[in-house]
Amino acid sequence: MSLPPKLTALAAAQGGPFTTAQALAAGYDDREIHRFTRSGEWVRLRRGVYAEAWLVPTDPTSRHVLQLRAVLLTLQHAPAASHVTSAALHGIALLDSDYSLVHVTRENAGSSRTGGGVRHHDASLPESHLTKLDDVLATSAARTVVDLARILGFDAAVVAAESALNKEFTNRPELCEVLAYCVDWPGAKAAGRVVSIASPYSESPGESIGRIAFDALGIPQPDQQVLLYDEAGFIGRCDYYWKAHHTVGEFDGRLKYVGDNVPDDVLAKEKAREDRLRRAGAEVVRYGWAESRAKSPSMRRKTFDAFKRAADRPSPRSLRYELPPERA
Repeated sequence: MSLPPKLTALAAAQGGPFTTAQALAAGYDDREIHRFTRSGEWVRLRRGVYAEAWLVPTDPTSRHVLQLRAVLLTLQHAPAASHVTSAALHGIALLDSDYSLVHVTRENAGSSRTGGGVRHHDASLPESHLTKLDDVLATSAARTVVDLARILGFDAAVVAAESALNKEFTNRPELCEVLAYCVDWPGAKAAGRVVSIASPYSESPGESIGRIAFDALGIPQPDQQVLLYDEAGFIGRCDYYWKAHHTVGEFDGRLKYVGDNVPDDVLAKEKAREDRLRRAGAEVVRYGWAESRAKSPSMRRKTFDAFKRAADRPSPRSLRYELPPERA
């Protein structure tokens, strides 16, 4: 059963949810609300807030954003979405994302607290740290990254920072500006380390995790997203490239090879590309998710083995490379 036009328009303006009071004003009574909820036509997002079931997304990130909109309908003072909730709004990638709580920040809230599925942060919010995303007030991408870097573990914080930088939601000068503002806040030192190492060239959490593992294992940091050529022309773009060692590194995320949008011949093309790189004088080494997360010594062993094989190759080499445009 469709909602009445006025309630439909009101819910749409609110991003999907509507309150009990709004449903009652539209002509429903408590028994009907209970019946629609029990039948599954409506979904209770939180106490006193509902949405039509067909509007409720299945992916965790979009569902979290819907929960935020439900929360905003129940708060007297309009806060800013922050931390993981702001990351969900921006589209910043998260590692092991925890969407169990909606995070909001408000100045002069009295204290930080958790209740009713909401983590309320009491913190200063200068105007430059705020933005509007789909009519929702949220912390800026730079403030979001720094907030996350202050409370998350190092790996998760780097993934978020590199995602925001790669997608050009923010840049290093903006991150440094926010860091300077929050210099004496809890976790600021850890956030500073994250910002100092974060690269704008990692295109996936896996590539970020790989870079963290290289640092931990004493593997030199490679260039990223390098364009490679041989005598016949362009070969492709690689995740990592150690030019001093003529070695290409690739992060083999499962989504590279499995999924509805992945061509059937992707594996064959990848093998042909790798063969071409080797004929041009390069070595190729591949890394998986599990060993990168674990910072496995296998990564160091096979990387330095590839360096040695490349060094033992006879000259001349036909491989040429082009670095990506420099980014802040």
